[in-house]
Amino acid sequence: MKNSWKIILVAAVIVMALPVLAILGIIYARRVRPNTVMMVRIEGEIPEQTPQNSLPDIFNGSSPTVTDITVGIDRARTDPHITGLEVSVGETTMSMGSIQEVRGRIQAFNHAHKFSVAYLEFATNRSYYLASACQTVVMLPKSEFHLHGMMASATFLRGTFDKLGIYPDFLHIGDFKNATNIYTEKKFTAAHREATKELVDDWYRQFVHGIAAARGLQPEEVEKIIAAGPYTSDAAPGTHLVDRVAYGDEVRNFVDQKNHGYDRRISLRRYLDRSEQFTADKIAVIYAVGEIMPGSSSASPLGGEMMGSDTMAEQFRRARADNFVKAVVVRVNSPGGVAFSSEVIRHELELTKAVKPVVVSMSDVAASGGYWLAMSANRIIAEPGTITGSIGVLMGKFNIQGLYEKLGLSTDFIATTENSTLEYPLQNFTPSQREIVLRNMRETYNDFLSGVAAGRHMKVEDVDKIAQGRVWTGERARQLGLVDELGGLHTAITRARELAKIPANESVGLLMLPPRRSFFERLLDTSQDDSAFAPTPSLQVWLGKLESLASYSVWTILPGIPQVQ
Repeated sequence: MKNSWKIILVAAVIVMALPVLAILGIIYARRVRPNTVMMVRIEGEIPEQTPQNSLPDIFNGSSPTVTDITVGIDRARTDPHITGLEVSVGETTMSMGSIQEVRGRIQAFNHAHKFSVAYLEFATNRSYYLASACQTVVMLPKSEFHLHGMMASATFLRGTFDKLGIYPDFLHIGDFKNATNIYTEKKFTAAHREATKELVDDWYRQFVHGIAAARGLQPEEVEKIIAAGPYTSDAAPGTHLVDRVAYGDEVRNFVDQKNHGYDRRISLRRYLDRSEQFTADKIAVIYAVGEIMPGSSSASPLGGEMMGSDTMAEQFRRARADNFVKAVVVRVNSPGGVAFSSEVIRHELELTKAVKPVVVSMSDVAASGGYWLAMSANRIIAEPGTITGSIGVLMGKFNIQGLYEKLGLSTDFIATTENSTLEYPLQNFTPSQREIVLRNMRETYNDFLSGVAAGRHMKVEDVDKIAQGRVWTGERARQLGLVDELGGLHTAITRARELAKIPANESVGLLMLPPRRSFFERLLDTSQDDSAFAPTPSLQVWLGKLESLASYSVWTILPGIPQVQ
């Protein structure tokens, strides 16, 4: 009898111990071993946020975002188990602001007395600028070091429209509001050329000075090296911009040597999963990405994101209602959009600001409507290369009457008032319609100026001098008072903590909004959305949405930024 009780007791202890052992096993399996190198691969499209409903991502796995990369590097910076960083850099679509953000976190990692190695199979201006933040830069032999000066170009469609019989009838407020110049002009106007040249000159100076500082050279030396390029990769070490050439296996051995002989690596994605901390208090990070329009946010079938004002308002309300959220960071990457939708988002930001600090972090672009929604924040942070400003307004339509005539088509109409034909695509604006449109645009422009003046504590007339639809780099915007400080998301989070009076030694989590959805949630949404499997209807719906925007009287959208190489 006694033996039976002993057996039962032992069995009970084992049963109770199994969950504990399982938990300990999970913790052990998730640990990051000492002397580990974190691997980061940066190539292709690096989105600002995880796509909410992307069919390829559901089955292939999500691409790392800019935030994933910067947060991962920053966690590794203070993790005693991570000794180094191995960055494989390919050609990427990242623009100046997000590249500078990643460079900043790599440089902070270097200052923590850890090593970083970048490997490029082929180098361009963009990929090398990113890689140059690492302490050691290695290139593949027999390849190309395609470093050269920057150029900006734009393709103008006016000649094509003339041949097709299409007349672009557009109006704008602001001498530099040139988003429609590619439709109305055949080359740069004086204002368009001036703004573009200043933008490219600023970027090039940041590019040169960033490389010079990273490589321990003078900017003049770097300029001479660039002017003599491009080079073969085998000649690259002679420029002092690359440390060595090596194949992938040799780079791996080199990293192991720097890691005291340890061959231990962990991918960015796995490291993020294993190093995530759970805290009660949080800072909400609200992503404001894409062109701004009414309704719900959505993905465009032609690429990119559409920022819906309803979706954005919901995120602000959620952050306000969550007592564990102590401050809000709004991460903006938007060229603008519909003026009243931008105002809806700005109003929600202002309501949130009344109860919690709100800091804006600008990524690659936060201009026009993207600046509108941000102008009331407690603080605005931008990278030196961020495109911002563009405080101006435009509106217009295409008159396709000539095209119809070429095709032998004809139409007729009956209108109850003269202005019933305001958006009619087979005639230009009448003089009285043009007057009404300009009146509404001036009102919107004045509202924009007043909003900036109130948010930035400036005089309206001073805002008008730096507005006029002109774009500025973040560096110049700070000098002009449109931006408070230069930096990235890390800087914005730090300022949000300070404004919320969160002690520096207290751990705070990040609440990403809109929240990332699980594999099953995204798959369920996709299965219930016929458009995910029927691209033609989806495109028709999207085009219908764009056609409906023709009835909106005012747009605040970024002037056309030329392709920079």
